[in-house]
Amino acid sequence: MDLYISAAEYDYHTLLKVSEMAGLAGIIGFHEAGDGYLVTLPDGENAEALINDYKGRLRDLENNIWMH
Repeated sequence: MDLYISAAEYDYHTLLKVSEMAGLAGIIGFHEAGDGYLVTLPDGENAEALINDYKGRLRDLENNIWMH
């Protein structure tokens, strides 16, 4: 399953860090796609949950950065 992330919102290193925090390093792939990144997560019955978890961790990281 693929998830598009705009480069205007997040940079590659942030996406990679969040994948490590979520325990997905080495499981998901990142590819440049126009003005953003295509994040490829494993297909399966929990793919939607993985995407929601990943997006939630991105928001949490952003909130932690801007709160301090």
